[in-house]
Amino acid sequence: MIDKIDRDLLTLLQKDARLSNADLAQAVGLNASSVFERVKKLERKGIITGYVAKVDAKKLGKPLLAFMRLTLGASEPEGFKATMDKIATLCSAEPDILECHDVAGEDCLILKLHAAGPGELQNLHAAIRDCTQSARTVTSIVLSTFKESSAVEPAAETKAED
Repeated sequence: MIDKIDRDLLTLLQKDARLSNADLAQAVGLNASSVFERVKKLERKGIITGYVAKVDAKKLGKPLLAFMRLTLGASEPEGFKATMDKIATLCSAEPDILECHDVAGEDCLILKLHAAGPGELQNLHAAIRDCTQSARTVTSIVLSTFKESSAVEPAAETKAED
């Protein structure tokens, strides 16, 4: 079971994963060794899956952000699972595909892409379409972003899987 202290630790770490155990301990009212053990337990349970640095894509030469909605054809030549496997392989190999989600609804997949410019986006688009006999793709280019976060607010009552 995830208690209030674990939820508070998760909230703090999602805001700043570089906080020391001493800083976390002070924030939640425990000693540093107790916080260390709690964080390790959250890692072992797979609740904390890693730590990353947030970077500015524009400053790294990838200012174009786009979302692509992909609808697969009714009869994929290799079969649906084989097509999904090909797309998963491409997504794993292509660093400019940030996310790929298998979704319910009108579309089959939604991808989040970063690119240096329209030409690079066109190349990504071609590589994705080459993986499949897609019936339709719709690509939306982001003009500005008001909120972007990967933080997940823990539910009040969360049962952790052991």
